[in-house]
Amino acid sequence: MRKPLIITGHRGAGGLAPENTLASIQLALDLGVDRIEIDVQQTNDNVIIVLHDRTLKRTTNGFGFIKSMNYADLLKYSAGIKFNKVYAEEKIPTLEQVIDLINGKVELLIETKYSYLYYPNIERHILNVIKNKNAFGWCKIISFNDRALFRINKLNKEIRIGKLFVGKSATLPLSYDTTINFKPLERYHFVDEIIVQHKYASKAFIDKVHQFGKELHVWTVNDPETIEKLIERGVDGIISDYPNLLLKYK
Repeated sequence: MRKPLIITGHRGAGGLAPENTLASIQLALDLGVDRIEIDVQQTNDNVIIVLHDRTLKRTTNGFGFIKSMNYADLLKYSAGIKFNKVYAEEKIPTLEQVIDLINGKVELLIETKYSYLYYPNIERHILNVIKNKNAFGWCKIISFNDRALFRINKLNKEIRIGKLFVGKSATLPLSYDTTINFKPLERYHFVDEIIVQHKYASKAFIDKVHQFGKELHVWTVNDPETIEKLIERGVDGIISDYPNLLLKYK
């Protein structure tokens, strides 16, 4: 008998409300997801904020690089108006605000895209927020960036970690993120889940990850036909902008 699918709302419910906002996260909670994924960046004054891009241009009515701005500067802009004017008052939230909103109701996946080489001490600052909120039990940090993951694991063995790939070979030590890498799966012995782009989630790779003792999740799946195929192959969970499509599989 198939075990229940683990449903992760991508950037909250990023297809139904403005991504990575409190409104999107609240909607994902209301829908009944198991987990919520967000992305984090770091301001010039070391505030961990929730935003996918390193600039404001795509998702807000502002411009500029996050790393060169203080958090107070970001509050001038709307994080929702480009999605729909109904969300004009939505601001870029901090990681602390998101943790307060979720408050352990579901698991929170915190994706850091950059390491300390781009944002000074970002790993330590993320961990400090989680520690100050006593949220280690329900937060997990995920990344494509190996420097970030290995540093996080070195700084705190208590935090759970997930490794993101674009693609990964089931039979060779090859992986693909922004470039092709020669990295065996065993390199990531300290993580508890592997997350791969859905088109690379072959049955052979899913089985290999399970044999390695890890969960296999896929990103980002927004159509019913692909959802059905992935469930048949045996994925543990699916990340979606439209988590409402997945609720019947819980």
